[in-house]
This record gives sequence, structure tokens and C-alpha cells, in this order.
Amino acid sequence: MKSLPSLRRKILHSFLMIVLLYGILGLFLVVSVQIASRTSPQMIHVNYDSIAAADQMKEALAAIENPPAYPFFNRETAKIQFEKALTLEEGNITEMGEREIAQGLRADWDRVKAGTDAPSHEKFNKLNQLLKQLVTVNEKGMFELAHGNEELSRRVLFGTIAFFLVSLIASLFVADGLAMRISMPLKNIAEALGRRPALGQKLKLGEPNTLELLILTNELTRLWERVTSSEQVNVREIIQQKSKLESVLEFVDDALLVIVVDGTISHANACMLELLHLSTEEVVGKQWNDLPTIDENYLKLRNLLNLQMPKSSEIELFLQNNKKQFSARFRLISSPADGHLATLFLLHDITEKRKREHFRADFIDMLSHEIKTPLQSLGTATELLTAQKKELPVALQPLIETITEDVDRIKGVANEFVQMTQSHSKIMRLKMEMTPLNQVLPEWIKPFRIVAKDRNVKINFEQEGPEVIWANLDRVKFPWVISNLLSNAIRFSPSGSEVLVRLIKSDSNIKIEVKDEGPGVTVDDQKKMFEPFFQSQIETPGGTKGLFGIGLTIAKEVVEAHEGRIEYALREPNGSIFTIMMPAGGPDE
Repeated sequence: MKSLPSLRRKILHSFLMIVLLYGILGLFLVVSVQIASRTSPQMIHVNYDSIAAADQMKEALAAIENPPAYPFFNRETAKIQFEKALTLEEGNITEMGEREIAQGLRADWDRVKAGTDAPSHEKFNKLNQLLKQLVTVNEKGMFELAHGNEELSRRVLFGTIAFFLVSLIASLFVADGLAMRISMPLKNIAEALGRRPALGQKLKLGEPNTLELLILTNELTRLWERVTSSEQVNVREIIQQKSKLESVLEFVDDALLVIVVDGTISHANACMLELLHLSTEEVVGKQWNDLPTIDENYLKLRNLLNLQMPKSSEIELFLQNNKKQFSARFRLISSPADGHLATLFLLHDITEKRKREHFRADFIDMLSHEIKTPLQSLGTATELLTAQKKELPVALQPLIETITEDVDRIKGVANEFVQMTQSHSKIMRLKMEMTPLNQVLPEWIKPFRIVAKDRNVKINFEQEGPEVIWANLDRVKFPWVISNLLSNAIRFSPSGSEVLVRLIKSDSNIKIEVKDEGPGVTVDDQKKMFEPFFQSQIETPGGTKGLFGIGLTIAKEVVEAHEGRIEYALREPNGSIFTIMMPAGGPDE
């Protein structure tokens, strides 16, 4: 690593230059103020001493000229004071013309001292005039000194301002140079990273000018090499994963097509290519609306496969010279950063499903048609038996009622089959009536007591809630639910056990529970027990395997048509619990 100054050293040197400039400025200010503060008072003090000496000489002359006015002065004392003051003035000459005045005072004073008689009035006036001139000269000097000091202060101020401005500009240039030296390499690094060269190319970060930038550029170069290496590995992994995904999609039974947002096909699996009668080269990378074919399948699919297609769409296509029925659906492929990227279209072959549905409809139609004649015969027979019921033994009369109710119930189920066949839907038509459920439920249970008695099974009914429990229901279809649950409970209950039917009213809900003591339904069977024609592996007490048939399926549909639900749970220690929950009705609801 080559020797480079550290960034800290560069910053320290630059700031030292700034501090040096302002240090020189401060020193200049201190010296200027010091000179001004020393010169002015000294000069003023010298002038003031000359003026004070003139005042003393005036006082001494006045005492000599008029002794009665100065009783504390005698002539000799006044002379001594004048002599001292004049001697002081002679040694304190500062202003122009002051020396000549002092010499004139000395000459006149010497003549006054030499005379034996009292000095004349003219001599005193001449001395006073000279003293007045002395005061005037020194006062003028003091004023000129004050003016000069003011001028000096002004010059110092302007010089200080000029020097401050120069040092400020110099500091700005120093700071700008420092900022440039620091920011320029960082800017070059940022621009190099922003350009982001292609994989495999080196990152050009420029020549560093400090030790820290050298370390930074070396680390960034190493990181870029690692990122480049990682991206190359990721690209290879993505390509491998894409190949694996395409291989998996080729074995998918559904026809699959992926179209990106610009309408280009990015993938089509083998099943889709077979439907289009085109090769991969003729499809992938081409516009979906402009494929080189006028095949009937393509024209149908082009009109259907778009973002405006219904969620549940079906289309008839030819596959291997056979007419096939497909369900079409789509999923959007998007990312949080880029939004919608592509659309995945799937075609699922539902030909066999539709065949089974048609077969089922035909079977139900045939079944409903075939049971009409026996039902008519049974209906006629039950009417005759009902008419002669009183002539039969009392023990057989309840059987007549049971046969009549079961025939009516079978007629209702047969009519339901006919409605389902004609409409090809599971919409159940109900004739709703407000019904006192706690009164009709025991009547629906009554026919099963005879069957249960033959199997040595006891059926009990319990009620919990108000005296009358109202429910809005279909009196023809809803009893089928109770009939189916009781039939299964009796069939699977062991001899000597009990089947309990409980009616519970809580708040605005009704709950009907049918509990038995049979073997219960396994967890696996619970998942399928409400499916039509489900074959259970549970054995009845008679040793036969239970076939639920379509009873539970119809029971579930009837309960759901009444805006309720039916649930199953295992009973402890053994047995089953079927629970019907539905809204209550009546005048108070």
C-alpha cells in the first residue's frame, strides 16, 4: 500500500491554515490597540503638564503683583513656584513654537528676578501674554493629538475590516479546496457504482488521494468482485431452476400458456402446443395475437384468453381428433417492485367430469322416472289401508301411519330429484312455514320407535328452553333430516343402547342433537361422510358395512337451505353426535 496522507491530516492542515490567518488578524488588532492605548494618554499627559505649569506661573505672578490678595504667599515663595514651574516647562517642550515661548518667559523672568524694584505692570502683562500663548499652544496640541488618535482608530478599523475580508475569502478558498479534495473521490466512487459495469468487468473507482479513500476503494473493489461472482452463480441457479420448472410444466396435464404484458408468449407447454398444432419455435417469443396459424383451436383460444375473460369459462376444442371440454382460468404474475409482469392461462380437461355429470343426471332422471309407478301403487295402497285402519288391530294402526308418512316423504324426495335433474343445479325450493318444532319433532320420531324397539334400542326426547320453540321450516323436506339421522343412529346402535334426541333453544338459535352409542365415525370417514354414495368401512351390529348413500348429503343440503348447518362429533366414551344448528323463529323473534 503506497504512502498517502490520512484524511484527518488533510483536514487538520486546512483548518490550521484558517486558524493561522485569523491568528495573524488577532495579533494585528492587539498591536494596533496597544499602540493607540499607549501613545494617546502619554501625549495628553505631557501637554497637560505644560498647561498646569503655566497655571502655576500665573498664580505666582499674581501673588507677586498683588500680595494682599494672596496672604498665604510671600514674594520669595511665589518666585520659587514660578521658577519651578518654568523649569518644568523648559523640560517639557512638545509643540511647535513652545520652545520660543519658554525662552521668552525665561528672559523676561530673569530680568524680573534681577531687578531690585517691583516689576512694572507692563512686564507682568508681557509674562501673562506669554503664559496664555503657552496654554493655547498646548491645548491646540491636545486637540490635534485627539484628532490624530481618532484618525488612527479609523485606519485601524478599516485595516482590520479589510484584513478580515481577505482572510475570510482565503478561508473560503481553503474550505472549498478541502471539500473538493474530500468529495471528488467520493463522487467518482458513487458515479462508478451508479454506472454498474456488466458482470465480469472491473469496477473503476479512480485514483484515491488519502489513506482512507485507498482503503475504501480497495474494499469496494473486493466487494464488487464478490457480488459479481455471486450474481454469476445466481444466474446459473436461475437458469437451472427455470429449466427444472419448464421440465415439470411439460409433464402437467393442463395446457399452460404464459403471456407477458407486451403480448409476447414466454412459455407454452407440450399440451398447449398440441392444441395449437405449432412447435415451440413458432410460439415462444411471438405475439399471441399474431401466431402463424388459422387453426380453429387457435382462433377460439385467441378470442377467449385475455384479462377480460370470465373467471369460470369453458371452451370446446379438438385434441387428437377428439372433441374435448376445457375449463379456462388465469392468474396474474406480478412483483411488489414492478407490478404486473405476465399472465398465466390454464386449460383443464373436464371432459370426463362433464360425462359423469351427464351420467348422474341421466341416472337420477331414470331413477325418478322408475319409482313413479311404484310410488303411485304404494300411494293407492296406503289410501286403502288408511280408509280401513279402524278395522285393523290396534297394534297395526301405527304402522299404517308410518307407511303413509314414509310414502309421502319418498314422494317429496322423488320430486326433489326431478327438480334437480331439470334445473341441473342444487338449488332447493322450500315452502317455509312457522312451525312449533317441539310439538312436531316427537311426531317425526314416533314411527322410528317401532323400528328401534325391534332392535332393542330405546329412543328418548328431551327439550330445553321455552314451552314452545318456533322454527321457520319446510314441513315436508325438513323431516327427512331427522329421518336420516335416526335411521343411521338405530342401524349403528348396539342392542340395549339409547338414542337421545335433544331440542335446545338458546337466544335466537335452535340446536337439535341426535346422540347414539354406536362405534362412531373415523377421522378419515368424517371428511367424506357428507359426500354422495360414500361407502363407510364401519360395520353395523349385524356385521354389514354401513353405506351412507345420499342420505347425509341431502340432509346437509336441506339444513343449509334453512340457513343452518350440520356438524358431527365423536361422543365419549363411544358413539356419535350429529348437531343441527339453525335460526329460531316465531312471534317473539
